[in-house]
Formats: sequence, C-alpha cells, structure tokens
Amino acid sequence: MLKLYALYSLFFALVLCFWSCELKPEKVRHKVKRQLVFAVNDAVDSSALVKKRYLEAHKDTSYIEYVFMAYDLVNIKDMDTSIRVDLRYADTANFLKRNLYDGLRKAYFTCETAGKLCAAQYYLKLLDPDLSLVVLDATRPQHIQQLMWDSLKISVFKKFTYLSPPDETSLHNYGCAVDATIFNERTNQFLEMGTSYDFFDKLAQPIYEAHFLKTGELSREAFNNRKLLRTVMKRAHLNPITSEWWHFSSMSREEAVKRFPLVK
Repeated sequence: MLKLYALYSLFFALVLCFWSCELKPEKVRHKVKRQLVFAVNDAVDSSALVKKRYLEAHKDTSYIEYVFMAYDLVNIKDMDTSIRVDLRYADTANFLKRNLYDGLRKAYFTCETAGKLCAAQYYLKLLDPDLSLVVLDATRPQHIQQLMWDSLKISVFKKFTYLSPPDETSLHNYGCAVDATIFNERTNQFLEMGTSYDFFDKLAQPIYEAHFLKTGELSREAFNNRKLLRTVMKRAHLNPITSEWWHFSSMSREEAVKRFPLVK
C-alpha cells in the first residue's frame, strides 16, 4: 500500500513539474514582452536598447539571464522550490577563483532536464526528508565555456578530461546537464563527498572510488554519499560520468545537438 501511495505521489509530482514547465515560462514571456515594448529611433540599435532596458529593470540579477531569454529554458525553482541553488561560477568558490556568471542566482535547464531533476529530488526526499539536492552548475553559455577553457592553466591531458573544448561544446551549453551535490537541511551542512567541487584529480573520479576506498584516501562516508547521489540521479534518468562525481547528463551530446539550440 505504501509503495502504491509513493507511486501515485510521484505521478502527481511529475505532472505538476511538467505543467509548471509548460505554462509558467509562457506567462513569464508575456510579462517580459509587455515590459520591453517601446518605440525606438531607426538610428538606434534596437536589440542593444532592449538589452539596456532589461538590465536596468533587473539590476538584482545577471546579464546572463538576458542571454537565457532567447532560449526555451526554465528556472528550476519555478518547478520545485525545495531544490537548493548554489552556482559556484556565480561566485569565486570555483577553480578559477573568478565570478564568471556575474552573480547569477537562478539555475536554468531545458524543460525535460528540469523535470528529471525534480524527480531525483523526490526520490531523495523519500529516502531522507532532511536531504536536498543542490545545483552547483546548470545551463552554461558557450562564451563562458570559452572563457573557462582559455583561463584554465593545467596540463592539456587534464583539460580534456575535465572540461569540454568550446568547439566540441558541453551538455551544459544545451541546458542538458547538471552539477549537483547533497545538503542536509537538519545539520545545515553539505554531505561529505571526499573532494571539493571541480577537484581536478583522480580522487574526484567515480571510476577510482573502489581503489581509494581500499587505500583509505576516500572515506566510507564519502563513498556512500556519492553512491546515494548517483542512485537518486540515475533513478530519474540523469546519468553520471566517470571523471566527475558531481556531473550528470539528461541525454547524450548527440541527442542534445539534434533537439536543442546551443546557448551562446
């Protein structure tokens, strides 16, 4: 009976997520359109003027949200307010020690990816209501990818292992990937994962976890927490990769290229 109730709950949660995904962005678009309708002189670049007006009216956010307006993306908080957002490239807590996102505070995804993330949060809450997923990175414009690539001063081998070259593009550039971890709401702490986010060494790679567990370089707690994260994400069809414990994809790069525009 409990399993049947959980199944019904998940069904209605997913229906609500996709209903929000389909309807809410449309409402937002209409609202933005009303704000941005104004007469312009033929001698003025209207697109530049629109951008200027938008940024003046939204000083509490980032210019990247203006970039996202051109794409069919959704704010994860519009679908599930319990998912936490802590974008590491909107601060200096990242491998480049630079604020690359101009203070962006919202995580945007394609509707399908956002729905899967909502499902993963649901599965996690079923296991432990005190736990919550935290989005560390979401949709990443290609020009930011280029900036990362140019700024990262590590060996070429490591570069290709941890960062997609801008000309090849990343699933983040299509809104089809998420970097995530888990937060304990009761203790007000992140779960121990063995390394920090964007740790460029083998200890961060899931493929070596069993080895590092044996050597003691990865604790049993961190090993289990990574396994928990992968379990709920995989159940929601968000697939892990072998080189980063925090990265999950909603589809292959080939499928993303066919179905979604590149966010530039």
